[in-house]
Amino acid sequence: MPQEERRDATPRDPDAPMTPLERRGTAAILLSVALATLDTAIANTALLAIAADLHTTHAASVWIINAYQLAMVATFLPFAALGGILGHRRVYLGGLVVFLIASAVCAFSWSLPTLVAARRLQGFGASAIMSVNAGLISAIFPPHRLGRGVGLNALVVGIAFAVGPTVASIVLSLGTWPWLFAVNLPVGVVALLIA
Repeated sequence: MPQEERRDATPRDPDAPMTPLERRGTAAILLSVALATLDTAIANTALLAIAADLHTTHAASVWIINAYQLAMVATFLPFAALGGILGHRRVYLGGLVVFLIASAVCAFSWSLPTLVAARRLQGFGASAIMSVNAGLISAIFPPHRLGRGVGLNALVVGIAFAVGPTVASIVLSLGTWPWLFAVNLPVGVVALLIA
C-alpha cells in the first residue's frame, strides 16, 4: 500500500524532459532500429552494381533483398517469444551482435551465395532487434510517458524507410557497394556501447 501511495504521489507529466536513463536507452534502441530498417531498403538501390561486381544475373541478385526480408518475417514472432522467456535486453543485444557480424561479412562478401547467406544472418539479427524494441521501450519509459517512446520509435522507422534509397545513393556516389554494409559497423558499435 505505501508503494501505491508513493506511485500516485509522483508527478505524471508526459511533457517532462527525458531522464538520462531514458535518453541512453532510447538512443541505443533507436540507433539499432534505424540500422535494421535502413538495411531493409538500402540494398535495393545497389542491386545492379552488386550483380555486376559479383558476376551474377539481375534476377539472382534479388535474393540479396529476399534473404533479409524472409529471415525477418520468419523469425519475428519466435524472437518476440524468446524475449519474453530470456528477457528483451538479452535478445536485443544478441540480435545487435549478430547484425554487426553479418554486416561485416556482407561488406567482405566475394560471391552472391556468400552475400545472400550474410544477408540472411543480418535479417535474423534485425528481427531480434525489431521484435523486442517495443518491450524495451515499455521497460524504459513509465506508463504515463510510454507514448513518447513509442512515437519516437515509429518516427525513426518511418524516417529510415524514407531515406534508405537516398542514403544508399550517397554511399554509392562516394564508394562501392560494400560500404553500404560497412557503414553499419561504427553506428552499431556505438549502439552496443550505449546499450
